[in-house]
Amino acid sequence: MKNKNSVFAIILASAFFLSSVAASSSDDAKSKKNEVAWHSFEQGLAVSKKEKKMMVVDFYTTWCGWCKVMDKETYGNAKVVKFAKDKLVLVKVNAESNEKTRFRDKEYTYRDLALAFGVTGYPATAFIDASGEVLTLVPGYIPPDKFLPVLEYLADGHHKTMKFDEFLAKRNKTQPDADRSAH
Repeated sequence: MKNKNSVFAIILASAFFLSSVAASSSDDAKSKKNEVAWHSFEQGLAVSKKEKKMMVVDFYTTWCGWCKVMDKETYGNAKVVKFAKDKLVLVKVNAESNEKTRFRDKEYTYRDLALAFGVTGYPATAFIDASGEVLTLVPGYIPPDKFLPVLEYLADGHHKTMKFDEFLAKRNKTQPDADRSAH
């Protein structure tokens, strides 16, 4: 009887272990679904050009608290993730790194690249079209409900035909709950 209980305990422990591993891999799959894919700057430029997608560059530092908040809340937001996967190429640049990259036939460290873009604080987000043209640089933390309209405005080409406030007014008429739904 003692052996039967021991065997039963081993089987029960094995079943518990296997179910926790399966649950953990299921959680990993779910979290991967809600994660964006990050590229290096040069990779991002190549993918952006090849796939004809806008590139979003996240200039950050390792010590920046608001950078971490933006990673979690904005780049972790389900609607931002979905939009990014469909229409964007995302790039992370540690603005204090001496890692080298190239932009417009010139070599930069990531530190120098941030300076060349005019970054003066962190986080800072640059938007670059598929041809490599810098559209704008937005300083500071951007919450998801403000970030998504900017992404739509720039990535969908609305900036070519209307001002941002016109776009927002039109967007709010067609999607009245759009700003609140990004949370």
